[in-house]
Amino acid sequence: MPQDNPPPPAMDRPRIGVGAIVWRDDRLLLIRRAKAPQAGQWSIPGGSQELGETLFEAALRETREEAGVEAEAIGIVTAVDSIHRNAAGGVEWHYTIIDVEAEWRSGEPVAGDDASEARWATLDEADALIEWPELRRVLHLSARQRGQRRRAPGPVRLKPRPDLMRLMRTPLGRLVARPWFDGMSLALLRGWFLPASRSLAAAIAADGDLHRFCAELAIAPDALGKRPVWLGRTLRDVARMAEQHRQADAEWHRLLFSTTAPLADVVAAEEARLDAASALTTSRLRFALFGNNRRIPACRWAIPTEEQVEARHGARLADPENAYRLPDRLPAVAETRRLPSELGTDHWLTFPTPDPAVESPCWARVFTPSDAVDPPTVIHLHGICMEPDHLRGPLSEIESLVRRGLRVVLVEAPWHGRRKRPGTYAGEPMVASTPLGALDHLSAAVRELGVLTRWARRTGTGAVGWSGISFGALTAQLAAAHCAGWPAECRPDALLLFTTSEGIEEIALGGSFARAFGLDRALTAAGWTEASLSRWRPLTDPVERPQMDAGNIFMVLGSKDDVTPFAGGQAIARRWGVPEAQVHIRPQGHFSVPAGLMIDGAPIADFAERLLML
Repeated sequence: MPQDNPPPPAMDRPRIGVGAIVWRDDRLLLIRRAKAPQAGQWSIPGGSQELGETLFEAALRETREEAGVEAEAIGIVTAVDSIHRNAAGGVEWHYTIIDVEAEWRSGEPVAGDDASEARWATLDEADALIEWPELRRVLHLSARQRGQRRRAPGPVRLKPRPDLMRLMRTPLGRLVARPWFDGMSLALLRGWFLPASRSLAAAIAADGDLHRFCAELAIAPDALGKRPVWLGRTLRDVARMAEQHRQADAEWHRLLFSTTAPLADVVAAEEARLDAASALTTSRLRFALFGNNRRIPACRWAIPTEEQVEARHGARLADPENAYRLPDRLPAVAETRRLPSELGTDHWLTFPTPDPAVESPCWARVFTPSDAVDPPTVIHLHGICMEPDHLRGPLSEIESLVRRGLRVVLVEAPWHGRRKRPGTYAGEPMVASTPLGALDHLSAAVRELGVLTRWARRTGTGAVGWSGISFGALTAQLAAAHCAGWPAECRPDALLLFTTSEGIEEIALGGSFARAFGLDRALTAAGWTEASLSRWRPLTDPVERPQMDAGNIFMVLGSKDDVTPFAGGQAIARRWGVPEAQVHIRPQGHFSVPAGLMIDGAPIADFAERLLML
């Protein structure tokens, strides 16, 4: 072949390639190429687009194959040409590379496929590692575009929650954080909230049918008098809201697990879901007078016999050391897309619960602070009847932790929120079938804490703490006492307990919350006594000391609390050796304690500071 005639090109036309610029806060994902072209050089994940594959899908696939990282595509940054010529000037290969910006979702870099190494790098580090000037230019372009989006007016992000802290710090707010508030709260709970919640659950199950609604509540239709006209209209409205919620939730699932849907559409889906859920949840107000006047019972009671509880949990009671043992194979945790919020990003986790007695999978919402790299994580458990992810209400204690630089995982308890059993309201199955329901709830929720703690360890290097309020605190302290045999990555470093106690027989038969439900009367009628309930204490109370340093335990107790009795919480603090300075005792009751935390959040600040130090 004549010297002046270049050899024919290896390609007869340009080929389309895709590059993935994956950001994790202020760091980029880089891989060192193991094969030609550019073998041994640092680059970004990328490769050829396959037939039938979108650009976004190709970018995310290459990221997964070459670095073991899951990401979500944000948009296209630019397109560049990579042309390599031989010594004679002929084109050996020509790729038109379309670079896609993406945000890290999960996983740590592990080289695979065509990569020999994978790592995170700052933009300055990438400049030093990458040889190709054009790629360095594109990375800087992507960084500028991200910065412009953050500074641009009207960013696409979730709406902020109402802020009650300013109101609570006024004289009016301080008035609420007093024991009188507890008496009023219990009266409203007993006389309005519980009957209205039972009525709403029946209305949703009835789907607009008046006779079915009456059957759900064991009411004779003839006894309604003139109410059927009003009630029929209300039932139709509830059926419409329930259908809107189902549709919004279905769209939420479709878009939140999509990696290619436009961010604005995904944010809109979450806003629509929360609006629909909040509208349906607050529609219990329409049954306030109806439930009270009709003396609707707080629960559809299904108190078990001692034999039924023995059949389900007797083997666990005989071996309490292994009663909360984690399964040998923990379930994988699925994650949704991350949505920008006022404080950082929000996203959701889900996985099958380790306990089959609770039918629904576990769900949790994750709040990640902005500009935080590997922050500590707090896994927070709420109380009975609470549905914080289904109301447009304040999340004061959660936001307080996030503002201090902590990632917070807000867990949905069994039979609450997305996990509600059809025909019931949040938490009803647990109360209505106590003690069986309480034991099932704890069996699932304790193990779910282990799964979520492992997730937190594997997605960050910061310390992990557990926090809980009311029954959530009882769950967290029980898990802390039983996790000694769990793998180290499933155990916490610190504990924060609000309004906790012990003694299932005292809470169920003597606590004012139980009396508001009528649980004490239902248990007594079914033949349960203090002695028969206390037999199950090894499965409900933190009999053993937690394995963590007592100096990493913080407690907030109300000396006027008779829902989760104060004496029980104080006994735990003494038995565990919690330092007195970390046991905050306030002259408040069960409901005024959280109200007071919005005025004086010192315990939360102390807990956050300890986690940041660990």
